[in-house]
Amino acid sequence: MVKQVQRGFSLIELMIATALLSMVMFTGYFAYSLYTDKWQKRADHFWQLNQNALGTEALIRVFEATSIYIIKDQNNKFSVLFSGQQTSVTLVTNTGLYSNTTALIKLQSIEQENGLQSLIYSELPLIDTLLLEYPSELQWQYQNVLLTDISKVNFQFYGWQTTENAGNSTLSAIDLEPGQQKPKRRWYTSHSIEENRILPSKLALYFENPQQQVTHVQVDLVSGSYRELVRYFRDGA
Repeated sequence: MVKQVQRGFSLIELMIATALLSMVMFTGYFAYSLYTDKWQKRADHFWQLNQNALGTEALIRVFEATSIYIIKDQNNKFSVLFSGQQTSVTLVTNTGLYSNTTALIKLQSIEQENGLQSLIYSELPLIDTLLLEYPSELQWQYQNVLLTDISKVNFQFYGWQTTENAGNSTLSAIDLEPGQQKPKRRWYTSHSIEENRILPSKLALYFENPQQQVTHVQVDLVSGSYRELVRYFRDGA
């Protein structure tokens, strides 16, 4: 009769098995980490796009309700309250995001810590505020970030760049001087209350994300601001 001797694992075998098991576990953990990181980046990108889409929709609603609000500028002349640069715009709308009434709003691009930009929305309801002059000391009642992590922001305006051009556009051929032509509307990037005392015809906003995806928003503004302003003229256009 042959007697069988039971043997256990040697220390070397245990060490090799433990090392192999550790390698398998490390590989699985590394793969899982890559998967979760990639998923988190996709989720963050999705929510960022979703937030920017909601912000863009809100901007369109505000722009479409732009109102003709006449004030006195720093030259003591009557002007429509609308001021714009490439990275900011100030106007009066009939539909504020927070008050849902007539409100003065300002959109301005500011730089983030990571070098990208955010578009900040500021709002002052005018239901209990009588704004007669601009610029003036303002206390914004609401402020919020509408767009985040964008690499470029650009506002553009379409119309007559000066009030004088708007007035000359109404002249007939008989009233024009020899060689004089009617001015034409065009796109420009700076709208000064003092130089252009009326609303532009269109407002466009371009912004680009780090993936070089460009969003273009263009809105037709309320017409007739020149005719409304004429009623307030005292010293001529």
